[in-house]
Amino acid sequence: MASLMVACAPAQTSYHPSGNGIIDVVVPYGTGGGTDTWARFITPYFASMQPEVNRYQVENIPGGESITGTNAYVHAGVVDGNQTLVASATTYFQSMLGHPAAEFRFNEMEPLVLNGTGAVLWTGADSGITSVEDLINREEESLYGGMSATGLDLVPLLALEALGAPVKGVFGMEGRGPSRLAVQRGETDLDFQTTASYLSQVQPFVETGEAIPLFSVGILENGEVVRDPNVPDIPTFAEVYEKYGGKTEEQRKAYEAYQAFVTPGFFYQKGLWANKDTADDVIDQYDQMVSALNTDPQFFDEAESALGGYQLLSGKQHRETFRKALELDPEVMHFTNELLAEKYAAPVHG
Repeated sequence: MASLMVACAPAQTSYHPSGNGIIDVVVPYGTGGGTDTWARFITPYFASMQPEVNRYQVENIPGGESITGTNAYVHAGVVDGNQTLVASATTYFQSMLGHPAAEFRFNEMEPLVLNGTGAVLWTGADSGITSVEDLINREEESLYGGMSATGLDLVPLLALEALGAPVKGVFGMEGRGPSRLAVQRGETDLDFQTTASYLSQVQPFVETGEAIPLFSVGILENGEVVRDPNVPDIPTFAEVYEKYGGKTEEQRKAYEAYQAFVTPGFFYQKGLWANKDTADDVIDQYDQMVSALNTDPQFFDEAESALGGYQLLSGKQHRETFRKALELDPEVMHFTNELLAEKYAAPVHG
């Protein structure tokens, strides 16, 4: 259906500049969502640091799970910095999974600014699960509630496969709020929340014994996964996998897939992007602006909620790490597509 929607969408490949001193920003999502909010929060700071720029003009082009707008941006082919793209994990996943309608390749594009986030898998006390070991050894299937198996929920699903945990997915929820409430009402057993949401919405129930964290995705530090400083007492999935996972070849493949998808999905979840062949001076300018903002205490105070407590990352400095994550082994890619199609009825190729 998504492929049909994209195919039927009107052509939007022409670029019409908004005017002198304006940088156009394509956001391939609707207004009001997390990615749109991030774009509208962060771009005024960049405008204030560029004497030649008056403002950034956001244009929302939703459709096809972010494929429509991203295709339009790439087709326009702007390489002088006057038009940029804001992309998020869902967009990256469309490319990684080889969606036939996706006409973009992030391993060829230029990341200008990246922003990661953490996340926590947790359960309610009523589930009877008190630890990862309980989850793995449970006789009946645990219910995981989410939005879409091919979106960010793919990361925890792969993690659970890597542990060999018996899990059944329930999808179609409209957001992380409903998926959280489903666990609290006893309708599902497992939920996955970004760290910011976990701290504000779930942590209070951990303190009363009504919620139990199982693992976090952690953060990247010098290329290694370490505990998230925002939830330092929760073990990373890498720690959990080392103790409980990898018992079968299928679990090994699931872990490789998890490692590939968690990097763009969470460590570099949102970003400001440019087309390949973008001028070096444009890339260097954003590198310098990111460095300046990360050392500005006022900016960090103002960005606390918008950035989730995580620093901005220079696309120039993290380009190779991001691209390496996209180099998914064909065997592991086949495993992921088969898992989505056969277990979760979510075939990528229709």
